[in-house]
Amino acid sequence: MVFECQDCHKKWHYDVKVCIFCQGNVAEVAVKQSTVRGFTKVEIPSPGHTRVPYCDLLLEDDHGNFQIRKSFTEYKLGDLIEEAPKELKQAAKKRTVGLIGAGTMGRGIAQVSAQTGYNVIMIDRHEEIARKSLAKIDTLLSKTTKEDVKREILGRIKITTNFYDLVHADLVIEALTEDMELKKEVLKELENECSREAIFATNTSSLSIYELSQVLEDQSRLVGLHFFNPVPRMKLVEIVRSKNTSDRVVEFAKEVATEMGKTPVVTGDAPGFIVNRLLLPFLNEAIDKFSDGTSTAADIDKAVTLGLNHPMGPLALADLIGLDVCKAILDELYEGYKDNKYKPCKTLCDMVEKGDLGRKTGKGFYKY
Repeated sequence: MVFECQDCHKKWHYDVKVCIFCQGNVAEVAVKQSTVRGFTKVEIPSPGHTRVPYCDLLLEDDHGNFQIRKSFTEYKLGDLIEEAPKELKQAAKKRTVGLIGAGTMGRGIAQVSAQTGYNVIMIDRHEEIARKSLAKIDTLLSKTTKEDVKREILGRIKITTNFYDLVHADLVIEALTEDMELKKEVLKELENECSREAIFATNTSSLSIYELSQVLEDQSRLVGLHFFNPVPRMKLVEIVRSKNTSDRVVEFAKEVATEMGKTPVVTGDAPGFIVNRLLLPFLNEAIDKFSDGTSTAADIDKAVTLGLNHPMGPLALADLIGLDVCKAILDELYEGYKDNKYKPCKTLCDMVEKGDLGRKTGKGFYKY
Protein backbone atom coordinates (compact mmCIF):
# COMPACT_ATOMS: atom_id res chain seq x y z
CA MET A 1 0.00 0.00 0.00
CA VAL A 2 1.51 3.33 -1.12
CA PHE A 3 0.09 6.83 -0.77
CA GLU A 4 1.25 9.72 -2.98
CA CYS A 5 0.68 13.47 -2.90
CA GLN A 6 -1.03 14.48 -6.14
CA ASP A 7 0.82 17.84 -6.15
CA CYS A 8 4.41 17.33 -4.97
CA HIS A 9 4.47 13.50 -5.41
CA LYS A 10 5.95 12.71 -1.99
CA LYS A 11 5.16 9.10 -1.01
CA TRP A 12 4.30 7.29 2.23
CA HIS A 13 3.99 3.61 2.98
CA TYR A 14 1.14 4.23 5.43
CA ASP A 15 -2.23 5.98 5.22
CA VAL A 16 -1.84 9.79 4.96
CA LYS A 17 -4.81 12.07 4.33
CA VAL A 18 -3.05 15.40 3.63
CA CYS A 19 0.53 16.04 2.45
CA ILE A 20 2.60 17.41 5.35
CA PHE A 21 4.92 19.18 2.90
CA CYS A 22 2.54 21.10 0.60
CA GLN A 23 -0.91 20.38 2.09
CA GLY A 24 -1.92 18.73 -1.20
CA ASN A 25 -4.39 15.87 -1.62
CA VAL A 26 -3.03 12.37 -1.02
CA ALA A 27 -4.32 9.29 -2.82
CA GLU A 28 -3.50 5.59 -2.81
CA VAL A 29 -1.52 4.64 -5.91
CA ALA A 30 -1.31 1.31 -7.68
CA VAL A 31 1.66 -1.05 -7.58
CA LYS A 32 2.23 -2.14 -11.18
CA GLN A 33 5.22 -4.47 -10.87
CA SER A 34 7.70 -5.87 -8.38
CA THR A 35 11.34 -6.90 -8.81
CA VAL A 36 12.80 -10.09 -7.32
CA ARG A 37 15.60 -8.98 -4.98
CA GLY A 38 16.18 -12.32 -3.26
CA PHE A 39 14.75 -15.83 -2.95
CA THR A 40 15.02 -19.01 -0.92
CA LYS A 41 13.96 -22.36 -2.36
CA VAL A 42 12.17 -24.54 0.20
CA GLU A 43 12.11 -28.30 -0.50
CA ILE A 44 11.17 -29.73 2.93
CA PRO A 45 7.44 -29.63 3.86
CA SER A 46 6.33 -28.10 7.14
CA PRO A 47 2.98 -27.62 8.93
CA GLY A 48 0.89 -25.29 6.79
CA HIS A 49 3.33 -25.61 3.88
CA THR A 50 2.99 -29.20 2.75
CA ARG A 51 3.28 -28.49 -0.97
CA VAL A 52 6.94 -28.34 -1.99
CA PRO A 53 9.10 -27.16 -3.57
CA TYR A 54 8.26 -23.46 -3.36
CA CYS A 55 10.21 -20.22 -3.17
CA ASP A 56 10.08 -17.41 -0.62
CA LEU A 57 10.62 -14.31 -2.75
CA LEU A 58 11.90 -10.97 -1.48
CA LEU A 59 10.11 -8.45 -3.70
CA GLU A 60 10.62 -4.71 -4.14
CA ASP A 61 7.67 -2.92 -5.69
CA ASP A 62 7.92 0.13 -7.96
CA HIS A 63 7.50 2.45 -4.97
CA GLY A 64 10.38 0.99 -2.96
CA ASN A 65 8.36 -1.27 -0.62
CA PHE A 66 9.70 -4.72 0.26
CA GLN A 67 7.60 -7.80 0.96
CA ILE A 68 8.06 -11.58 1.14
CA ARG A 69 5.78 -13.74 -0.97
CA LYS A 70 5.51 -17.49 -1.48
CA SER A 71 5.57 -18.68 -5.09
CA PHE A 72 5.43 -22.05 -6.79
CA THR A 73 7.00 -20.48 -9.88
CA GLU A 74 10.78 -20.15 -9.91
CA TYR A 75 12.22 -16.70 -10.61
CA LYS A 76 15.71 -15.28 -11.00
CA LEU A 77 17.17 -12.19 -9.34
CA GLY A 78 15.99 -9.13 -11.21
CA ASP A 79 12.89 -10.77 -12.72
CA LEU A 80 9.82 -8.54 -12.92
CA ILE A 81 6.45 -9.72 -11.65
CA GLU A 82 3.54 -7.81 -13.14
CA GLU A 83 0.71 -6.90 -10.79
CA ALA A 84 -2.58 -5.33 -11.89
CA PRO A 85 -4.63 -4.11 -8.90
CA LYS A 86 -8.09 -5.68 -8.71
CA GLU A 87 -9.87 -2.35 -8.40
CA LEU A 88 -8.30 -1.17 -11.64
CA LYS A 89 -9.22 -4.37 -13.43
CA GLN A 90 -12.82 -4.05 -12.35
CA ALA A 91 -12.99 -0.45 -13.53
CA ALA A 92 -11.33 -1.31 -16.81
CA LYS A 93 -13.51 -4.27 -17.82
CA LYS A 94 -16.02 -1.84 -19.29
CA ARG A 95 -13.55 -0.70 -21.94
CA THR A 96 -12.79 -2.22 -25.34
CA VAL A 97 -9.54 -1.09 -26.93
CA GLY A 98 -8.59 -1.55 -30.56
CA LEU A 99 -4.92 -1.78 -31.60
CA ILE A 100 -3.94 -1.12 -35.21
CA GLY A 101 -0.60 -2.75 -35.90
CA ALA A 102 0.81 -5.87 -34.24
CA GLY A 103 4.46 -4.85 -34.28
CA THR A 104 6.63 -4.21 -31.23
CA MET A 105 4.67 -1.22 -29.95
CA GLY A 106 1.23 -2.56 -30.84
CA ARG A 107 2.04 -5.84 -29.13
CA GLY A 108 3.25 -4.09 -25.98
CA ILE A 109 0.20 -1.83 -25.77
CA ALA A 110 -2.09 -4.83 -26.33
CA GLN A 111 -0.38 -6.73 -23.50
CA VAL A 112 -0.66 -3.86 -21.02
CA SER A 113 -4.27 -3.18 -22.04
CA ALA A 114 -5.25 -6.81 -21.47
CA GLN A 115 -3.37 -6.92 -18.15
CA THR A 116 -5.33 -3.85 -17.08
CA GLY A 117 -8.57 -5.68 -17.77
CA TYR A 118 -9.54 -4.19 -21.13
CA ASN A 119 -10.93 -6.28 -23.94
CA VAL A 120 -8.44 -5.90 -26.79
CA ILE A 121 -8.93 -6.21 -30.54
CA MET A 122 -5.52 -6.33 -32.24
CA ILE A 123 -5.61 -5.74 -35.98
CA ASP A 124 -2.88 -6.31 -38.52
CA ARG A 125 -3.32 -6.68 -42.26
CA HIS A 126 -1.18 -9.84 -41.99
CA GLU A 127 -2.87 -12.32 -39.67
CA GLU A 128 0.35 -14.29 -39.26
CA ILE A 129 2.10 -11.24 -37.76
CA ALA A 130 -0.76 -10.81 -35.29
CA ARG A 131 -0.54 -14.48 -34.30
CA LYS A 132 3.21 -14.22 -33.74
CA SER A 133 2.65 -11.15 -31.58
CA LEU A 134 0.10 -13.01 -29.49
CA ALA A 135 2.57 -15.89 -29.09
CA LYS A 136 5.23 -13.40 -27.98
CA ILE A 137 2.87 -11.96 -25.37
CA ASP A 138 2.24 -15.53 -24.15
CA THR A 139 6.00 -16.09 -23.79
CA LEU A 140 6.56 -12.83 -21.92
CA LEU A 141 3.66 -13.42 -19.54
CA SER A 142 4.88 -16.95 -18.82
CA LYS A 143 7.98 -15.44 -17.17
CA THR A 144 6.05 -13.30 -14.67
CA THR A 145 2.48 -14.57 -14.40
CA LYS A 146 0.72 -17.66 -13.06
CA GLU A 147 -0.76 -19.93 -15.70
CA ASP A 148 -4.41 -19.28 -14.85
CA VAL A 149 -3.89 -15.50 -14.76
CA LYS A 150 -1.99 -15.66 -18.04
CA ARG A 151 -4.84 -17.54 -19.73
CA GLU A 152 -7.29 -14.92 -18.46
CA ILE A 153 -5.17 -12.09 -19.88
CA LEU A 154 -4.66 -13.78 -23.25
CA GLY A 155 -8.39 -14.54 -23.40
CA ARG A 156 -9.06 -10.80 -23.53
CA ILE A 157 -7.06 -10.37 -26.76
CA LYS A 158 -8.75 -11.02 -30.10
CA ILE A 159 -6.75 -10.87 -33.32
CA THR A 160 -8.34 -9.99 -36.64
CA THR A 161 -7.69 -8.36 -40.00
CA ASN A 162 -11.09 -6.65 -40.20
CA PHE A 163 -11.72 -3.06 -39.16
CA TYR A 164 -15.44 -3.67 -38.75
CA ASP A 165 -14.63 -5.70 -35.63
CA LEU A 166 -13.96 -2.31 -33.99
CA VAL A 167 -17.58 -1.20 -34.16
CA HIS A 168 -17.97 -1.37 -30.34
CA ALA A 169 -14.48 -0.09 -29.42
CA ASP A 170 -14.27 2.76 -26.90
CA LEU A 171 -10.70 3.61 -27.86
CA VAL A 172 -8.66 2.74 -30.95
CA ILE A 173 -4.88 3.20 -30.82
CA GLU A 174 -2.97 3.33 -34.09
CA ALA A 175 0.57 1.92 -33.68
CA LEU A 176 1.89 1.74 -37.24
CA THR A 177 5.22 2.85 -38.67
CA GLU A 178 5.99 6.59 -38.85
CA ASP A 179 4.32 7.12 -42.22
CA MET A 180 1.99 10.13 -42.36
CA GLU A 181 0.00 8.97 -45.38
CA LEU A 182 -0.44 5.43 -44.05
CA LYS A 183 -1.68 6.74 -40.71
CA LYS A 184 -4.10 9.14 -42.42
CA GLU A 185 -5.49 6.33 -44.55
CA VAL A 186 -6.10 4.20 -41.45
CA LEU A 187 -7.74 7.06 -39.54
CA LYS A 188 -10.16 7.68 -42.43
CA GLU A 189 -11.09 4.01 -42.42
CA LEU A 190 -11.56 4.03 -38.64
CA GLU A 191 -14.00 6.92 -38.86
CA ASN A 192 -16.07 4.91 -41.33
CA GLU A 193 -16.12 1.73 -39.23
CA CYS A 194 -16.19 2.87 -35.59
CA SER A 195 -18.96 4.42 -33.53
CA ARG A 196 -19.19 8.20 -33.37
CA GLU A 197 -18.35 8.03 -29.65
CA ALA A 198 -15.07 6.15 -30.13
CA ILE A 199 -11.88 8.04 -29.36
CA PHE A 200 -8.91 7.70 -31.69
CA ALA A 201 -5.29 7.80 -30.52
CA THR A 202 -2.02 7.61 -32.37
CA ASN A 203 1.21 6.24 -30.91
CA THR A 204 3.30 8.40 -33.23
CA SER A 205 6.58 9.50 -31.72
CA SER A 206 7.00 12.66 -33.80
CA LEU A 207 4.29 13.31 -36.42
CA SER A 208 1.87 16.21 -36.10
CA ILE A 209 -1.41 15.26 -34.43
CA TYR A 210 -3.06 18.28 -36.06
CA GLU A 211 -2.00 17.21 -39.55
CA LEU A 212 -3.13 13.62 -38.93
CA SER A 213 -6.52 14.89 -37.76
CA GLN A 214 -7.19 16.72 -41.03
CA VAL A 215 -8.65 13.57 -42.62
CA LEU A 216 -11.30 13.27 -39.89
CA GLU A 217 -14.71 14.90 -39.91
CA ASP A 218 -14.54 15.19 -36.11
CA GLN A 219 -10.98 16.33 -35.50
CA SER A 220 -11.57 16.76 -31.77
CA ARG A 221 -11.58 12.97 -31.21
CA LEU A 222 -7.88 12.41 -32.07
CA VAL A 223 -5.15 12.53 -29.41
CA GLY A 224 -1.53 11.43 -29.25
CA LEU A 225 -0.96 8.54 -26.85
CA HIS A 226 2.78 7.99 -27.06
CA PHE A 227 3.99 4.91 -25.19
CA PHE A 228 7.66 3.99 -24.79
CA ASN A 229 9.46 0.75 -25.58
CA PRO A 230 9.26 -1.76 -23.92
CA VAL A 231 5.68 -0.81 -23.11
CA PRO A 232 5.13 -3.21 -20.17
CA ARG A 233 8.14 -1.75 -18.32
CA MET A 234 8.21 1.93 -19.27
CA LYS A 235 6.01 4.02 -16.98
CA LEU A 236 5.60 7.19 -19.05
CA VAL A 237 2.91 8.04 -21.59
CA GLU A 238 3.00 11.35 -23.46
CA ILE A 239 -0.50 12.66 -24.14
CA VAL A 240 -0.30 15.00 -27.09
CA ARG A 241 -3.11 17.41 -27.84
CA SER A 242 -3.47 19.37 -31.05
CA LYS A 243 -5.35 22.65 -31.13
CA ASN A 244 -8.42 20.65 -32.17
CA THR A 245 -8.27 17.92 -29.50
CA SER A 246 -11.13 18.33 -27.03
CA ASP A 247 -10.64 18.58 -23.28
CA ARG A 248 -12.90 15.53 -22.88
CA VAL A 249 -10.60 13.44 -25.07
CA VAL A 250 -7.48 14.57 -23.19
CA GLU A 251 -9.07 13.68 -19.84
CA PHE A 252 -10.13 10.29 -21.20
CA ALA A 253 -6.57 9.62 -22.39
CA LYS A 254 -5.18 10.56 -18.96
CA GLU A 255 -7.68 8.25 -17.29
CA VAL A 256 -6.76 5.33 -19.54
CA ALA A 257 -3.02 5.85 -19.03
CA THR A 258 -3.52 5.94 -15.25
CA GLU A 259 -5.64 2.79 -15.29
CA MET A 260 -2.80 1.10 -17.15
CA GLY A 261 -0.47 2.01 -14.29
CA LYS A 262 1.36 4.63 -16.37
CA THR A 263 2.20 8.23 -15.52
CA PRO A 264 0.73 10.60 -18.12
CA VAL A 265 2.25 13.94 -19.08
CA VAL A 266 0.38 16.33 -21.37
CA THR A 267 2.20 18.26 -24.06
CA GLY A 268 1.34 20.38 -27.06
CA ASP A 269 1.62 19.29 -30.68
CA ALA A 270 5.22 20.22 -31.49
CA PRO A 271 7.82 18.05 -33.31
CA GLY A 272 9.30 15.42 -30.98
CA PHE A 273 6.88 16.27 -28.17
CA ILE A 274 8.94 16.20 -24.93
CA VAL A 275 11.09 13.09 -24.70
CA ASN A 276 12.19 12.67 -28.31
CA ARG A 277 13.00 16.34 -28.71
CA LEU A 278 15.47 15.92 -25.82
CA LEU A 279 16.59 12.34 -26.53
CA LEU A 280 17.24 12.18 -30.28
CA PRO A 281 19.91 14.91 -30.45
CA PHE A 282 21.71 13.00 -27.67
CA LEU A 283 21.54 9.72 -29.61
CA ASN A 284 22.59 11.48 -32.80
CA GLU A 285 25.63 12.98 -31.06
CA ALA A 286 26.58 9.55 -29.64
CA ILE A 287 26.40 8.05 -33.16
CA ASP A 288 28.55 10.91 -34.50
CA LYS A 289 31.04 10.28 -31.69
CA PHE A 290 31.18 6.59 -32.70
CA SER A 291 31.81 7.58 -36.31
CA ASP A 292 35.05 9.45 -35.50
CA GLY A 293 36.66 6.12 -34.62
CA THR A 294 38.09 7.17 -31.25
CA SER A 295 35.75 5.02 -29.13
CA THR A 296 33.99 1.69 -29.54
CA ALA A 297 30.23 1.38 -29.24
CA ALA A 298 30.68 -0.61 -26.03
CA ASP A 299 32.92 2.05 -24.48
CA ILE A 300 30.54 4.88 -25.39
CA ASP A 301 27.65 2.98 -23.83
CA LYS A 302 29.69 2.08 -20.76
CA ALA A 303 30.70 5.71 -20.28
CA VAL A 304 27.07 6.82 -20.32
CA THR A 305 25.69 4.02 -18.13
CA LEU A 306 28.40 4.42 -15.48
CA GLY A 307 29.17 8.13 -15.82
CA LEU A 308 25.63 9.43 -16.21
CA ASN A 309 23.83 6.57 -14.43
CA HIS A 310 21.64 5.83 -17.45
CA PRO A 311 20.09 2.35 -17.49
CA MET A 312 21.16 1.81 -21.12
CA GLY A 313 23.81 3.33 -23.32
CA PRO A 314 22.79 5.55 -26.27
CA LEU A 315 23.94 3.18 -29.03
CA ALA A 316 22.25 0.15 -27.48
CA LEU A 317 19.14 2.29 -27.05
CA ALA A 318 19.27 3.41 -30.69
CA ASP A 319 19.46 -0.26 -31.71
CA LEU A 320 16.44 -1.01 -29.52
CA ILE A 321 14.39 1.88 -30.92
CA GLY A 322 15.43 1.09 -34.49
CA LEU A 323 17.88 3.26 -36.44
CA ASP A 324 15.26 3.89 -39.11
CA VAL A 325 12.90 5.21 -36.44
CA CYS A 326 15.67 7.40 -34.98
CA LYS A 327 16.36 8.87 -38.41
CA ALA A 328 12.66 9.44 -39.11
CA ILE A 329 12.22 11.33 -35.83
CA LEU A 330 15.33 13.43 -36.45
CA ASP A 331 14.05 14.22 -39.96
CA GLU A 332 10.77 15.44 -38.45
CA LEU A 333 12.63 17.52 -35.85
CA TYR A 334 14.90 19.06 -38.50
CA GLU A 335 11.95 19.80 -40.76
CA GLY A 336 10.01 21.33 -37.88
CA TYR A 337 12.72 23.48 -36.29
CA LYS A 338 15.21 24.05 -39.15
CA ASP A 339 18.06 23.65 -36.67
CA ASN A 340 21.19 21.69 -37.62
CA LYS A 341 21.39 20.08 -34.19
CA TYR A 342 18.51 17.84 -35.32
CA LYS A 343 20.04 16.86 -38.68
CA PRO A 344 20.78 13.09 -38.79
CA CYS A 345 24.52 12.45 -38.89
CA LYS A 346 26.08 10.72 -41.90
CA THR A 347 26.76 7.43 -40.10
CA LEU A 348 23.11 7.08 -39.08
CA CYS A 349 21.96 7.79 -42.64
CA ASP A 350 24.46 5.28 -44.06
CA MET A 351 23.41 2.51 -41.65
CA VAL A 352 19.73 3.03 -42.44
CA GLU A 353 20.48 2.92 -46.16
CA LYS A 354 22.39 -0.37 -45.70
CA GLY A 355 19.50 -1.87 -43.74
CA ASP A 356 21.44 -2.20 -40.47
CA LEU A 357 18.56 -1.01 -38.29
CA GLY A 358 19.41 -2.53 -34.90
CA ARG A 359 17.72 -5.38 -33.10
CA LYS A 360 14.90 -5.75 -35.62
CA THR A 361 17.38 -6.72 -38.38
CA GLY A 362 19.94 -8.46 -36.18
CA LYS A 363 22.62 -5.83 -36.70
CA GLY A 364 23.13 -2.20 -35.76
CA PHE A 365 25.91 -0.98 -33.51
CA TYR A 366 25.85 -4.52 -32.08
CA LYS A 367 25.03 -7.93 -33.53
CA TYR A 368 21.94 -9.73 -32.21
